[in-house]
Amino acid sequence: MAAGPPGAAAPADGASGPTVAELLAVCERGRAAGDVGVDAAMCEWYAVPCDCAGKAPDTGPRWCMPEAETIDLALPKVLSALRAVPHQQTAAAEVVPSVMARLYPCADRGRP
Repeated sequence: MAAGPPGAAAPADGASGPTVAELLAVCERGRAAGDVGVDAAMCEWYAVPCDCAGKAPDTGPRWCMPEAETIDLALPKVLSALRAVPHQQTAAAEVVPSVMARLYPCADRGRP
């Protein structure tokens, strides 16, 4: 995944994003702040990423969120799944795509 939202600090280990545990902590801080600010933005950025045709990798899980599914509706589902991840130190960018694909499978896997 590319750089995070403006103002978000990079993880200390130089990884391309937070671990699952770090993401859950950021999301909790964002929620405590009323879902505003850098933590809330970082939470949304990493927990409910876009599966845009121009940015999605050629391989790997794909997902298709229904138009009626908002970030506010999707975020609690994704966070619940992330809490169940056994290896919380895994990079969130490695786990979130699989979670999204499981929650929002594409009816037509061949679509761009």
